[in-house]
Amino acid sequence: MSRYPVFSCAPAAVDAGFKPVEAADAYEAEQIVQREHPGAVTASLSERVTNEEKIRRLFLAWLEKV
Repeated sequence: MSRYPVFSCAPAAVDAGFKPVEAADAYEAEQIVQREHPGAVTASLSERVTNEEKIRRLFLAWLEKV
């Protein structure tokens, strides 16, 4: 198991953010978040990205594209 940062954006709930998820791979990490937030758009980063500031910058860049 590895920890994957997963971005999620749920337009219906006007909710967006990122959270670390323990999973076997990035796909499974996204599935976990999608079960918690049905209908959310998700994107995961590599388990090697651990710097919280870098994760935030990538998240904000991603939000601009959504």
